[in-house]
Parts: sequence; C-alpha cells; structure tokens
Amino acid sequence: MEKLALIFCMTAGVMWAGSGVAAQHFFAHSELDAMDLTTFRMFCTSFIMAAVTLSRGHWRRNWAVMKREPKLWGEILFYGLVGLMAMHFAYFEAIDLGNAAVVTVLQYTCPAMVICWLAFRQRRLPEPGSAVAVVMAILGTFFLVTGGRLDALSVSRECLAWSMASAVFYAVAAVYPKHLVGRLDNSFLLTWGMLFGAIASWLMTDHLNFLDFFHADILFDLFVIVVCGTAVAFICYNAGLSYLSADQASLTTTVEPVASVVMSYILFGTTFGFVQAGGIVLIVAAIAVPVLWKRHIASRPK
Repeated sequence: MEKLALIFCMTAGVMWAGSGVAAQHFFAHSELDAMDLTTFRMFCTSFIMAAVTLSRGHWRRNWAVMKREPKLWGEILFYGLVGLMAMHFAYFEAIDLGNAAVVTVLQYTCPAMVICWLAFRQRRLPEPGSAVAVVMAILGTFFLVTGGRLDALSVSRECLAWSMASAVFYAVAAVYPKHLVGRLDNSFLLTWGMLFGAIASWLMTDHLNFLDFFHADILFDLFVIVVCGTAVAFICYNAGLSYLSADQASLTTTVEPVASVVMSYILFGTTFGFVQAGGIVLIVAAIAVPVLWKRHIASRPK
C-alpha cells in the first residue's frame, strides 16, 4: 500500500507541475492576464473544495466550529488573501513574464524560507540538515538565475522578483494555517480561503468577463489548471498522505519542479545550461535534505 501511496503523491506533484506549464501556454494564446487567471482558478477551486467537503459529510462539523469561534473567519480571510491569492497571482505573473520551469523551481525555495523564519522566530540556529538545505537553496537560486555569470541574469528581473514573491507567499500559505489544521478540514479551509481570495482578485480585475475563458485555444489549459492541478492533485495527495508520514509525503514534492522542467522541455523546448541545471539539482535536493537528516538522526543508535 505504501508504494501505491507514493504513486498517488507523485501523481499530485506531476499534476501541479502540469498546471504551471498549462499556464505558460494559456498566456501565450490569450489576452487574459495573471489576475484574471487567478480569479478564475480560485473561484473554480473554491467550488471544487466545497464539493469535496460535502461529499465527505464534513460540512456541518466544520460549520459548527465556525459558529463557536467566529474569530476564525478573520484568520481564514488573512490566509485567503495574503497566502492563497497573493501566491497564485505572483506565480502566474512570474510565468507570464518568464517560463514555468524556472518559476516552479524558484518557488521551491519556499522550504528554505520556512526554515529561516522558524529559526528567527525561535531565536536559535537551524539544525545542521536544515542549515545545509538553506545554503543549497541559495546557491541553487544563484546558479539558476545567473547561469554562473555575474554580469547577466538568465531570467528577467521582473520574473525573478515575482518568482521569489511567489515563494514567500507559498511559505505564508504553508505555515500560517498550521494552527487551524485539525480544527477544520483542509478542504473546508481551502473552500473559504479560495473564495475570499477569488473575490479580492476579482475586485482588482478590470471588468473581467468569464466568457473570455471559454475559447477553444485555452480550454485544455484551463482543464489542466483547474481540474488536474486542483481536484485530481488534491485527491491524489490526500489519498497518499493517508498511508504515508508527513516526511515521506514531503519528499514526493521534489517531483513537481523536476516534472515542470521535463514538461517545459518537451512542450516548449526550454533548455538549461550546465550551471543552471546544477542550480536546479541543488534546489530540488534542498527540499529533501532536512527530511533525510531527520531520518539519519532517528536511525542512529541511542
């Protein structure tokens, strides 16, 4: 069963990667911008997550918690705006300015950011494995965006800025709702977080017409972004998580940046030089190092 669970989690990673690559194709064949796509995806995701919560029979329990603790609405609003909406917009804006492979890899500097934030908050140095991961992520980012040349960037400054912003907001989305997990179902939390984010992003768009999304050139992109990258990925990841530890599941997230690089090469011919490839390897390895270090420590004789 563990092997099947790993396949489920890795499938989720491939689906998430596919949504980024589909977004790149979407922007190349549509006049809609990153905020428009953010609004559409978040509205759709909210409805999908509501359906998941209802199908599992958990809506009443979660609603009862919200009635007992109405202050949670403010926390979900913050999560929806500063975590989910900002993350989605920054990610899509970066892809529109660059390419999905680079943006997805750079977004996965998020674990290193979380390590640094927790070390700062707890006023202590990170453990050796985490410290190595941070150094690897920094070096990997440097090699990826410069290609080893200090006088030029391999991606635009705007793409780099939005990619790193996406990683920061990804870290917020990963860390902030931790205290809500257990009190609320993740699908219920995503339902309202996505809905609040969708409404906020819709208010920032300029007379968005949802009919503009239903064009033949981009329908398959939207299917991959919304259905595969949301519903299928969520269901697969949670199915795998039921049989894996959190550490095992986190290791499977290394699949997403690798899958994004492979898909971008196949679909768009995106290639990387030797130094940039080394940077990608360092960033991907940095995701796994803290988990592997914990396993090493746990396996040592007492």
